[in-house]
Amino acid sequence: MTYLSTKKIYPGNWVEALNGWYKNIDTTGGTTVNASKDGPTSVLAIPGWRYFQQRGYVPVTWASGSATTNGQSMSVIIPSPYRQDDTRPDITGMVISGDTTQSAYIYRTAISIASGWGDGRVSSGVYASTGNVIAFGRDNSGSPVAASGEPVAAAFLTSTVSGDASAKIFFSGASQAFSSTPLLITSGTPTVTGACKVLTGGTTFKVYAKASGDATSASGGVYISDADVASGLTGYILVEACYIVPDNAPDYSEIEAYLPNRTVS
Repeated sequence: MTYLSTKKIYPGNWVEALNGWYKNIDTTGGTTVNASKDGPTSVLAIPGWRYFQQRGYVPVTWASGSATTNGQSMSVIIPSPYRQDDTRPDITGMVISGDTTQSAYIYRTAISIASGWGDGRVSSGVYASTGNVIAFGRDNSGSPVAASGEPVAAAFLTSTVSGDASAKIFFSGASQAFSSTPLLITSGTPTVTGACKVLTGGTTFKVYAKASGDATSASGGVYISDADVASGLTGYILVEACYIVPDNAPDYSEIEAYLPNRTVS
């Protein structure tokens, strides 16, 4: 699924984090979502470029016995900002869109494990098979991609903390990992730590359990402890992708108010 258009705001209107939720109009009663101002919200911080920040999560509610079924290839949920409006539900699946004319340039990805607020809802962390990583990145026809091939568009968590059983490891709450950064640095000669990933079509990003950052297949799976499952707790894997897209050319709505036909006083 790719989105049809986007909604722009300006720095003075930016009062909370953007999360990529893009159904900006009520979709009930046969109303379509292709309005001209529909789409993911972006910030026009620098003229000519729209800045996007997509945030989402994967809820982990299962025990080790279901890790390989539920916890290997996981879709990201984009939460609706309208918690009190059931006509605007969450969206399952993080999609970043671009085309050959207005490509999406990813400059940051990140992944973390939620630590909770001590409110009795969030597990202490997430478990996986020893040696495995929890990765966030581009989906390639149902499989993950190697992080080294596109380091700005991939982030993965590693751990050496023993888990709740033999051959298991633990990813504690507040664990975090980041992609490379496409900025010039000085290290002998000017270089970059990773080039932007350019997307020219609708691209899905997912969370994977896999053997290493460069593994191209999912394996092992993630889970929470039996005690946390019994207590009704949830482990949350949080992800973020930031990217820029060239802005549209100006349209009539942006110039109409300045055209002639003024009222003569």
